[in-house]
Amino acid sequence: MAQILNWIHALSVARPPALTAFEQTRLSWAKRIESYTDVPAAYKDFFDLFQAAGRAFPYAILTPSYEGFIHRTTEKLICDVGDEIYVLERSGNTFEARGYPLAQIDYVEVRTMLLDSCITISGITKDGILATSSLRFNTVTDYLLTPIVKRIRLATTDAPGKALNSELEKFDQWVHVNYKFMSYAKRSLLGGEKVVHTLLQLEIRARVLTILGKTYYRVISPTHMCILTDRELIIISEEMRKSGDDRYGGIWRYILLHKIAALSVREKDDDLLVLAIQLPHGVQYEHLFQPSMQQELDQFVVKYRELTL
Repeated sequence: MAQILNWIHALSVARPPALTAFEQTRLSWAKRIESYTDVPAAYKDFFDLFQAAGRAFPYAILTPSYEGFIHRTTEKLICDVGDEIYVLERSGNTFEARGYPLAQIDYVEVRTMLLDSCITISGITKDGILATSSLRFNTVTDYLLTPIVKRIRLATTDAPGKALNSELEKFDQWVHVNYKFMSYAKRSLLGGEKVVHTLLQLEIRARVLTILGKTYYRVISPTHMCILTDRELIIISEEMRKSGDDRYGGIWRYILLHKIAALSVREKDDDLLVLAIQLPHGVQYEHLFQPSMQQELDQFVVKYRELTL
């Protein structure tokens, strides 16, 4: 019995102290790697090639692997090396690298829900493979990933600076309809972009049943906005609600116009309309609209075709 008690005592002494809530939260932060000497050992081989060539250290961000905060994910390192975005995914003491030439990226998506953020890049890698890479991190460090998202969105142009007030004011019409989405739209516009047309569809619900005079509904489409600019299609939407009234955060998808294979509107069986966005390599996104939006949707498609002819 004495031996068992000593063993239990030894385990309790050896156990590391529990992390505080703040320390646990910090484990989910993304962080910038600023020099070759700061590169974690697992990724040294990748950066040695750049250092040997005498190249300046690229813009590089490490996104963590953490457990017990929001989700478990794999540690990744993303870096901008000029005409390519590389995503290195850690595997033990080594890594798997995916290089995405800017010209071959089909879209970039930013998803935010309270403190949980995720950036997804999809396209053809330098090895000719269709691939998708997602990086998860705490939202408080999303400013570190913003330059890479902007780099992808500006792949075909160079327009520094902020969006013009005259363009931002085009979203003011939504101030009394949905202030949050008006703010989302203004935050999404880049310098030099011209807003051509916008669509805002509020949440669409369908009646499920009525009990004792109370009617219950289910959400079949969250609130979403489509912004057509002279350079890209921006789609902003809420997450599909799973329970209660959770409307925190949103999803931003940025697609350069020349990456859209087709844009069309069709009717759906339940008297709704579908805006279908066909991307290269068989990827398609569909967004539901109410029948009253038919004219606006048709005009949206016409404007898109005028820009891409």
